[in-house]
Amino acid sequence: MEGFQQEALAAVQEEYGQYFEALKQHPRMLVGTEVPALQGEGMEVLRDAADAREWQEAVKQLLTEEVRERATVQMDENKGILDTVHQSIELFTKNPDMVPGTRQFDRQLADRFAAMVKPYELRVEGKLHGYTIPVQPLVEQLRAQLQAERAKAPAAPAEPAKRGPGRPKGSGAKPEDQPQRGIGTKAGSSSDDEEDFSTLFGTLGLPHLRI
Repeated sequence: MEGFQQEALAAVQEEYGQYFEALKQHPRMLVGTEVPALQGEGMEVLRDAADAREWQEAVKQLLTEEVRERATVQMDENKGILDTVHQSIELFTKNPDMVPGTRQFDRQLADRFAAMVKPYELRVEGKLHGYTIPVQPLVEQLRAQLQAERAKAPAAPAEPAKRGPGRPKGSGAKPEDQPQRGIGTKAGSSSDDEEDFSTLFGTLGLPHLRI
C-alpha cells in the first residue's frame, strides 16, 4: 500500500502543484491572495490570516483524500499481482527445504518444482514474481514422490573390513593369510586419499564443496 501511496502522491503533486506551493506559505503571506475556490469553479480572495489558515487546512484534507483514492484504485488494479507475490512469499515460509542456502534445502525437489511450474511463471520485465496457479499442492506432491523414490533406492554396499598386517614368520601364519604378491593398489582406492566429489557438487552448483 505504501508504494501505491507514494506513486499517487507524486502524481497529485505534479497535477496540483499550485496548491502545494500555497501550503508552503505562512497564512499571513496569503492574505489578499487570489486562490482557487474549493467549492465550485473560479477563484476567491483570502480575506485574513484565519481565512488563509482554514483554506490551507481544507486543501490538505482534499489532497490527502485524493492521494488515498488514487492509491486504492491502483492497489485494486494490481490485486492479482499482489496476491501472486504473497503466495510466493508463503511458498518459502511453508517449505524451508525450497530455500537455497539453508541446511534443509533439497535441490532435487527445487529443480523438479521449477521445471513443473515453468509454464505458470508470472514475470514482470523479466523478473519472476510468482506463479499464476496455486503451487503448494504441487510441492507436496513432488516431495512425496521423492520420498518414495528414495525409500525404494537400494542401500549403498558396506565397505569390506580392512585386513590387518600379516603375521610375522614363525607365528603360525598360514600361506593364505600372507599378503598376495603382484596385486598393486588401485589409484584412488586408498583410504588416506581425500575423496573428491567436485564433479558431483559441480552439478549441484557447489563446485568448491569438499567432504
